Formats: sequence, structure tokens, C-alpha cells
Amino acid sequence: MSNSLYLAALAVAAIDGLDAVGTRPPFTDSDDYVAGGVLDANGRHWVVKCPKNSHASTLIEAEAALAPLLLDELRRGNLPFDIVRPAGFANAATGGRALVFPEPFGRVLGWDEMSAADARELGRTLAAIHALEPDVIADAGLPVYSAEEWRARVSAELHDVDAASPLPAILRRRWDEALEDSRLWQFEGVVVHGDVDAENFLWSSNGIATVVGFGQAKVADPALDLSPFLSLPERAYASAIDSYENTRDLELDDAMYTRMLLMSELAIPRWLMHGIRTHNPDVETEAHGMLDELARQIEADPELRAGLAWSVTD
Repeated sequence: MSNSLYLAALAVAAIDGLDAVGTRPPFTDSDDYVAGGVLDANGRHWVVKCPKNSHASTLIEAEAALAPLLLDELRRGNLPFDIVRPAGFANAATGGRALVFPEPFGRVLGWDEMSAADARELGRTLAAIHALEPDVIADAGLPVYSAEEWRARVSAELHDVDAASPLPAILRRRWDEALEDSRLWQFEGVVVHGDVDAENFLWSSNGIATVVGFGQAKVADPALDLSPFLSLPERAYASAIDSYENTRDLELDDAMYTRMLLMSELAIPRWLMHGIRTHNPDVETEAHGMLDELARQIEADPELRAGLAWSVTD
């Protein structure tokens, strides 16, 4: 059931009176979703996003539950971008419900294409999300973690990966030591997007027009959202951090930077767990290769071998 005509049928089932006259790109088929565009007789463009497993179904339902509350924040002027606007659901043959929504405005901009000005816009956008009241998440029925609860959640995720596919010992020690260092885990939880990736930020000539992919939103550590900044070009990274700090009127401390490093490294075991969950041997092989390479880098560098820290002081 992973074809564009099936998606068109789902759109017709989800939206009362929709007359589908064609399909349109982009069409994507991943481990978790199949998605594509549908054109109706009135010239409106729709997107159908269909889950392929229970995990993906949970994320779709979470994004749909959060959308009305984010739209309220948009109307109040608290968000400078648009979001996915759910229009209907249809039961999917793969289980769960497919979501149908108007095609979001904007285009994807790769991290490596990002100028300093673009990075400042990205920093401001994340700052706006992090400034939302936690009740937005709680009222949508999504997770709200204290600092200690988030540390326990991260530790449990790491344990689950290691149990499913043993991690290099040097990495497990490195990450366990960071998780056990209480100095690193003194922070106030904020609303986080949860999946900061280039494909979830759609740009127009005026900046970020739409943010999608809120299915993993929660109240948790801002370092989770900020860690992808580490993969930006050096100048763009500095601009993004500076813009974020200025917008939120704060300065990131050493503990935050260290948790950003930790979250960045833990993206690899999360990728491994994705491969295990979706029974994708190519992803598993890639993730194991990335873990082995990181382990070699740490083993070869005495400074890295000393522990995961930006510059934590007593």
C-alpha cells in the first residue's frame, strides 16, 4: 500500500467532498512513513502522511494533538512561523490513521547551505519554541519531564540500546559518566521540538515559513534541540547560538554545551535503535560503523578519553 494512488484514496476518505484529480511530488517512502501530495478539483494541494508502524502512528497522533494549541500560540503572536494544520484522518491498512493536511509553505534548506543570516533565523525560531509555556505540551497530553526525569529517560534509552546490541565499552563508560555527573543536569525544562532536522524547517525568502515534525515535542532539556547546531558550519553555528541567546536573553553555560555534545553523540545509538525497531539491516550496519569510528577517535585522543565535558567547573 505504498503508492501515490493509495494516498489519494486516503485523502478522499479523510476529507469530506474532496475530489482528487491527481497526485504530485514529493513522494517519500521511509521505514516509518509513506507520504505524498494530492491535487483536488479546486486546485488545492494536500499532503497525506501514512504511518507504517505503531511508533510512526504515535508520532502522527502527537503532532495532531499538539497542532490546535500551537495554532492558538500562533494567533497570539507567540510563534513566528506556521505549522501543519490537520484537516482529516483516514484509517490506514498499515494500522493507525493517516493524516491529511494542506501542503505546508516553504522549501527545505540543508544545514550545509545555511548562511550566517539563516542560522540567526534558526536560532530565533528555536528560541520561540523554547519560550512557550509548558502547559502547551501538558494540555496536549504529551510528556513533561523534570531535569531528573529526563536524565533517567536518557539513561533508560541508552540501556535499552545496549541490551539490544552491545555498544563499544569506551562509549558506554563515557556516556554513563556524563549521566552520573549531577552538575550537568541542573536545568529548567522547556518546550522542545524534539526532532530538529533540516527537513522539518521550511523556508521562504523571508526566513522560516513553516515548522513541521512536532510529533516528538515534549518538555525536556533544551540541549536536545540545540545539539544539531553542532553540525552547522562554524560561522553559522556561532550565529545560531548568538541569536538563540539574544532572543531568550540568557547565556548558555558549560553544562548546557556538554549536554549538547552528549545529545549529539547519543544520536548514533538512537539511529541504531531505529534500525533495530524497523528491521533495517542497512541502518544497523551504518550505525555500528559510526559507533566504532567514534570509539576509535576517543581512544586515540587523551583529551576526549578523559571524559565528555565542555568545561565543567566546580
